[in-house]
Amino acid sequence: MNSDGRSVDRWGDRLLRIFWRKPAGDVAERTRRRVTLHLVPYLFFLYILAYIDRMNVAVAGLAMKQSVENGGLGFDDKILGFGIGLFFWGYWILEIPSTNWVERRGARWVFVRILILWGVVAAAMGAIGSPLGAAMFSWLPHLSEGSSWFSPAARFINRLSTSSENQFYFFRFFLGFFEGGFFPSVIVYLSHWFRQRDRAKAIATFALAMPLSSVIGYTFNAFFLRAFQGWRMIFVIEGVLPILAGITTIFLLPDRPGDARWLSAEEREWLTSELNRDTVAKRQTQHMSWPHLIFMVILLTAVYFFQNMLAYGLSAFMPRIMSSQVERLPHWFQTWFGLTSLLGGKARQDQINFVGTIMATLPYYVSFFAILINGWHSDKTGERIWHAAVPMAFCSLGVAITAALIGATPAAVLALIFISGACVYTQIPPFWSIPTMFLGAGAAASAIGFINMVGNLGSSVGPTLFGNSSDANIEQALWKIAPWSFVGAVLVVVMDAIRRGQLARRERSKP
Repeated sequence: MNSDGRSVDRWGDRLLRIFWRKPAGDVAERTRRRVTLHLVPYLFFLYILAYIDRMNVAVAGLAMKQSVENGGLGFDDKILGFGIGLFFWGYWILEIPSTNWVERRGARWVFVRILILWGVVAAAMGAIGSPLGAAMFSWLPHLSEGSSWFSPAARFINRLSTSSENQFYFFRFFLGFFEGGFFPSVIVYLSHWFRQRDRAKAIATFALAMPLSSVIGYTFNAFFLRAFQGWRMIFVIEGVLPILAGITTIFLLPDRPGDARWLSAEEREWLTSELNRDTVAKRQTQHMSWPHLIFMVILLTAVYFFQNMLAYGLSAFMPRIMSSQVERLPHWFQTWFGLTSLLGGKARQDQINFVGTIMATLPYYVSFFAILINGWHSDKTGERIWHAAVPMAFCSLGVAITAALIGATPAAVLALIFISGACVYTQIPPFWSIPTMFLGAGAAASAIGFINMVGNLGSSVGPTLFGNSSDANIEQALWKIAPWSFVGAVLVVVMDAIRRGQLARRERSKP
């Protein structure tokens, strides 16, 4: 309230009454609700933009594979898979510098920089293989290719103005480079607004953005591909959005509670005192004690690496997988989607790609609800290990069943939707709770940063493995990525067995 009794956040008060019918019982609950209302939906929206921009090539790639005469680039799945994976080799570089800047200087301008630069690169991908794309690199000087150790890089740079493949690799790497600091910066930013006890719920919300962004991204990209009769506008439109969001962020995201005009003086004072109390508690723990449990951290990193191999290998080619099955679906289904015998050539392939892309959203609808159910049950029971391991194992099983039945549609499609789809992201909420089971709060934060940074490289391996085989045989490509999530599930169980053994020995050694 102001000194005259009026609310400082009248619109916020109205929304609070809509979303929470029962009034907040105290200043703690009122403040938590207000911070959630003002920050989490917008950050969630930005996270969806990030996922759409990194995975829109899964849809655009269907058209980029077509010949140059038909508006494509003549790419194959090997090129697409390597380019999709290359994103993650640029992704990890700015994670730590970005979070350090957020901690020291504030988050708002970090987000502005990240959003605008990744938007520019995403939009520039629409120029790949065009005269504009050639002009972007024509100013580069010609480098000598004589030096043996530098010659591969020199050849790559010298061909940027003429090779659409090189341009694709260049933009994918720098898209990851500029976007890489976003997710860890969000985690640090939330720590400036939520107490330790409230933080897990806020962070868990972002897990829902993964399947939701696939649903939104695949659907919108399918209609963009049809509306604009080409893939280039997908990149341009979805690159402009984060640029606009970057400008909007200047006005919507305050750095810290002291800058939030929508908090009352009482709410601001309470939140600041609570966050300061958390800070004092952190300083009393050994922040880097986790190297003493480095083996456990390495196991968790391997789990995340293997899970990402399957998850991103699957999502990067989900429209491709579904499109390959469209013509095996029942006749009534094909007729319903306009795949008549009169439709031939490029028009038929465009319609198949459209239907396949719409079908690619179905596993992620299932995943969205599965994450909610698994996260709720994990919190209710307090159990983490099996809530992470079982979905990971079943995700591999679903892909294996799909590979085995790929010629027996619709059984293969149903396995992909209802088994793999239900499990592909479901382990995320319990998985990220595991480090706190055996590490203190400060050490867990360091471990989580390490696991996220290194484990994300698995996201580059999965699409590359799939892309190297899928042109010749989708069944073989599915078999290549199928086992890895199961391997991760086994490692989770092994890690827990080691942890339990250590605790048992510690108990026995007590006098």
